[in-house]
Amino acid sequence: MQKPFFCVTNLAVMKYISTTGLAITLLFASKCLSRQLPYGNNPAAGRYAEAGDTRIYYEVYGAGKPLLLLHGDTFGYIDELSDYIPLLSKRFKVIAVAMRGHGRSGIGTAKFSYRQFALDVMEVLENEKLDSAAVMGFSAGAITAGYLTACFPGKITRAIWMGGMLDSAGYKPGLLSSLKGMNGSEIEKRLPPEVKARIALMPQQGSYGQLVEKLKESWLQPVYIAQERAAAIRCPVLIVGGDRDEFIRLQAFIDAYKLIPNAQLLIVPGCGHVGLIQRPDLVSAVMIPFLLED
Repeated sequence: MQKPFFCVTNLAVMKYISTTGLAITLLFASKCLSRQLPYGNNPAAGRYAEAGDTRIYYEVYGAGKPLLLLHGDTFGYIDELSDYIPLLSKRFKVIAVAMRGHGRSGIGTAKFSYRQFALDVMEVLENEKLDSAAVMGFSAGAITAGYLTACFPGKITRAIWMGGMLDSAGYKPGLLSSLKGMNGSEIEKRLPPEVKARIALMPQQGSYGQLVEKLKESWLQPVYIAQERAAAIRCPVLIVGGDRDEFIRLQAFIDAYKLIPNAQLLIVPGCGHVGLIQRPDLVSAVMIPFLLED
């Protein structure tokens, strides 16, 4: 039987050096910070999980089947999913995890990798005393969701990967070499006020340049999720990509779809990378029905 393919009508991180990427990020950050609930800085919903070398911050909203929600890195944080949390929390217990080094999560001393990010999420799952959960991630959060799905098969029931890939070969030509030359300290000088507000939440002040350097450890790994592990995934996976993604090749989404036995593919026309988390209509029309399937 042919696997389902969805096509519906209608930055973040790495291309923020460019004027266009920065403009998109500014618009996005302003939108996030205008929300009524202070997602990512909400004492009423905030909790911590011990993760060995640091503490991982997360927030819990709603009730029902548990759903891990994972944001993107660098400019990303829990609040970038502000459009999604209210919709998802009507049907699920949403556990929105702050990636190490981002916002209220400590940066720790461990080398950054998608394996490490997945282990952090597992500590959150254990802290919530949950045996399993669905997972939904964007960008670096999507790759982390992929690692969780592939390497902790008994813990993940369903997965949505938005703007993620299996390896660094998924980047568009020239982007990987740009990542290698990035300078965290120089980038820190150019940050917009909205991002600086997120940095103010960091338990280790002045660590943004260090964060960028540590993130390069994860970006530059040649393999994020081994193909043999991806091919062994048995739970349902929805792979979501924009056909105008500025950073990731369209073929990378298709390759992952072809490799994973029980995968579905959603390509959003006219949509860039960050555009994937600015489409709450997709949450109601596609993502929630997918997560609720038996």
